[in-house]
Amino acid sequence: TKILGRYYGAGKYLQQDFTNGAEFVESLDEGLPNIVFMDIEMKMMGGREAVQKLRERDINESVFVVYVSSHTEHLVPLFPLHPFDFLEKPVTDKAVISILDKIGERMNAENRTCKLIVDRKEINVNVNDVAWVQSQGHRLEIKTCTGAMPYYCYGKLDDLLRTLNDACDDFLRIHASYVVNRRYITKFTQKEVYVEDQAFPISVKFRNEIIMKLHERL
Repeated sequence: TKILGRYYGAGKYLQQDFTNGAEFVESLDEGLPNIVFMDIEMKMMGGREAVQKLRERDINESVFVVYVSSHTEHLVPLFPLHPFDFLEKPVTDKAVISILDKIGERMNAENRTCKLIVDRKEINVNVNDVAWVQSQGHRLEIKTCTGAMPYYCYGKLDDLLRTLNDACDDFLRIHASYVVNRRYITKFTQKEVYVEDQAFPISVKFRNEIIMKLHERL
């Protein structure tokens, strides 16, 4: 409470505390929170199950979920629930403030767009909707999370990667033919990442860098 009070200012935020996941889930009937700091190990209902119940209501995944745990080995299976970040116990004020800063930056970036030439017309694309990009020679297929038909444009994958990351620094080059948005990665191995349950190969050239960047979120 003291950390949030210093960060946001007295009276400028509403905080609720819960002793177990079941109490938290019950509170969702009153509305969704903006930010959740969720302890993974709780009685009655654990943090993972509680966040799963949250996501059933938060279909647009607009709530920022930050998991808190002293066991980092528990974190990788949580990727399908799209947590924003993780805090390792013991939690420090500095770590919480860093998370709040990043959430503020993300909130400011939610509606960032980039301009693309599609069918000889310039359009604005919300970069946060872009799930992955596949290069087919000079033809680029851009797949979004909205269920809409893919966009097709022409150019180099590296140039598009720079354009996307200028707007929102969430895109990773994992292969000569693929760029993925890390916020939609549900799981990963040494050889593959999964975006919306579709597997994409990680090439040897990019493997060490990609695994390091993904583990930065753990």
